Amino acid sequence: MILVGSLQYSPVYVSHCYAFGNACEKKGYIIRYIFSHEYKWMISDDVKKRTFFIGNSKNIFTMIKDCLIYKNILNINSILKNKYDFIYMHNYHLLNHYISKQSKHYGTKFVYHLHEPYVINKKLHGGFQQYWLYLYEFMESLLLRDTDVVIVSSKEASKLFNKRYPWFEGKKMEIPLMYEDVGKSNTPLSDRKYITFVGPPVPAKGPDIFLNIVDYSNNHNLGWKFLLITREKIYNLKFYDKKNLKIYYKEKISDNEFAFLIQNSVIVVTPYKRETQSSVVLVSFMHGVPVISSNVGGLPEFVKHKKTGFIVDINDPIEVWVMGITYLLNNFNILSYNCRKYFSENFSGDNWDKYLDLILQA
Repeated sequence: MILVGSLQYSPVYVSHCYAFGNACEKKGYIIRYIFSHEYKWMISDDVKKRTFFIGNSKNIFTMIKDCLIYKNILNINSILKNKYDFIYMHNYHLLNHYISKQSKHYGTKFVYHLHEPYVINKKLHGGFQQYWLYLYEFMESLLLRDTDVVIVSSKEASKLFNKRYPWFEGKKMEIPLMYEDVGKSNTPLSDRKYITFVGPPVPAKGPDIFLNIVDYSNNHNLGWKFLLITREKIYNLKFYDKKNLKIYYKEKISDNEFAFLIQNSVIVVTPYKRETQSSVVLVSFMHGVPVISSNVGGLPEFVKHKKTGFIVDINDPIEVWVMGITYLLNNFNILSYNCRKYFSENFSGDNWDKYLDLILQA
């Protein structure tokens, strides 16, 4: 029996967990899920019957609160008494420390998918986030001391992991991010109209570059339409004075809604200033949408220049971004085919079969 889940709310992790769970069930394993109550609105009634819900974590402060509620500890104890073969957790949470220690007590292997091993230039995040990252990495190091298997999902992530945690004594595996595949229906170019940025527009994601592209299109009458998708409300007024920019804000965007928005996009823009790997890129590929991306971190591992997207140096002038967008628009059909094929062959949950035994026999 295997327990898989995430106690810190971030919607995309449901897709990762389902992809893994479905693959394990095909091999005859019994799967149980463990999620924060914040995920509950996303989860079908059928899966809820196989899911334990612990706490209400969706940010740093609610995570701390959940750790102070003793009932959560009691509930975790009750869950772990089932003596699972493996526990596979996504996303950092303070309660993961307790789960990993209890796993050793019950002889269960604790698997941790580490999505962001190390941020070298923390100042790119700005505000409180840059300081939180120091504490986050310290706490990660404590969790890793009780982790049997750590999974990273890009060469960049693997390199950063080795740099930050060279002492790790468990087993490290490099396995791609995999998703429940909900993008098998293709939307023709004639029905797509947006050049899209997926938020929130925090400094590290380079929203200033995106806005410069929007302004360039306005000033040169290119006729391009832009979309910004965000689950966090935007208070900066400069996002609201662009006549060709639509903002889609909703705290709870379902998978079907998000799929519809991406399927109505012709290009996704990822002008990030740092990134280890990107779910935005891979979900775009799922729906046959090419990406124009900055040449930073692990992004060039996934965005293949002029095959699944267009790579731009982060310091290039805005005209280069415009040139890249023009190239993608002019070659959409072949690029869209390449994106969908690349996703299907590497990041669809069906690909867990290539790696599952590596974990289950670890």
